[in-house]
Amino acid sequence: MPYEIDLCDEDRHFQLVVPVRARSQPHLLNAIFAVAARHLSRLPQYKTPRGIMFHGQLLPRLNKHSALEYTLKCIPALRSFHDSEDDEYRDSIIATAVILRQLEEIDDGDPEPTNFLPIVNAFLRSPPSQSLFGRRGLIRASYWMALRQEIYHSFTRRQAPQMVLAADYWASASNANKAVMHTVQVAKWRWGDGTEQEWSRLRRQQEHLDQDVLVDFQPIFHKQADNSTGEVLPTVWYASIMEATSIQQAIMSKAVLLAEKPIAKYNWDRESTWRDAQSEVRMLVLELCGIALCHSTSPPAILNAAVIIQMYGDFFTDPLERQALRSVVEKYRDTHAWPSTKLTEMFG
Repeated sequence: MPYEIDLCDEDRHFQLVVPVRARSQPHLLNAIFAVAARHLSRLPQYKTPRGIMFHGQLLPRLNKHSALEYTLKCIPALRSFHDSEDDEYRDSIIATAVILRQLEEIDDGDPEPTNFLPIVNAFLRSPPSQSLFGRRGLIRASYWMALRQEIYHSFTRRQAPQMVLAADYWASASNANKAVMHTVQVAKWRWGDGTEQEWSRLRRQQEHLDQDVLVDFQPIFHKQADNSTGEVLPTVWYASIMEATSIQQAIMSKAVLLAEKPIAKYNWDRESTWRDAQSEVRMLVLELCGIALCHSTSPPAILNAAVIIQMYGDFFTDPLERQALRSVVEKYRDTHAWPSTKLTEMFG
């Protein structure tokens, strides 16, 4: 879990700071246990006749209800956020809410999901959090993680992001986090604003992202797919998961801006225009999926691929290409505990 949350955090707060804090702050420890319990109870490779087994350690008391039990233990701390004046306690509660939102993503599709987004949003927008943003590293790390969670939430549920984006954060954001901000803004345009003027601004920002911000994020190895041998997905390796997922998010944004281009929508009677747009989007999706399979041990890399397939998988009709996308969906389903019913049905 820390590996996915610390994706764009060079100081690795969730990997190095949170476990130390969890020793003395039970709500933080219980949030970690909740996500771990849901993950282990969902994946078949950990299930044995004797119970759940993790790295040779039998966990006899762990079951499908354990995640909820740990989550409920966090609620009193969440309720006490506005009553506390201790900065360290406040940022630990924010981190707790962000971790629990990971649980919400895993549980996506459940009939009665717990929605931690309003809680995270309220915490991060509170005056104490705003004043501490520049001075508390864990709050900054939590903020950027919450924005990345917004991407998943918005793309999978086809809803505009609810997190409020402050434009002045752009200047101080790292290059990787600029990609996060841009992708959230694209999602806000797609399911919210929708104006041609905003599309034009985002298109210019996309060019700036590609040509200036992410220009140093180059693959250490790139090989186009050899269609003559049945290959469909390119081989693309990056030096770090941070670079790989940042490029993926830039590709996601580019695909949305291309497929949903307002001007093009008024010209769909011109078949060639729409066919060209679909072809470009397909190439972007295949590139993103190639990156995902080359970094398949990284949950965010596979998750980004699953999200874009869910968006534009119906652009693909070629059997070989659909089979390649299905292999990505199966990797997503088998390796990580996220819901995949809709994606599986798409390629069923």
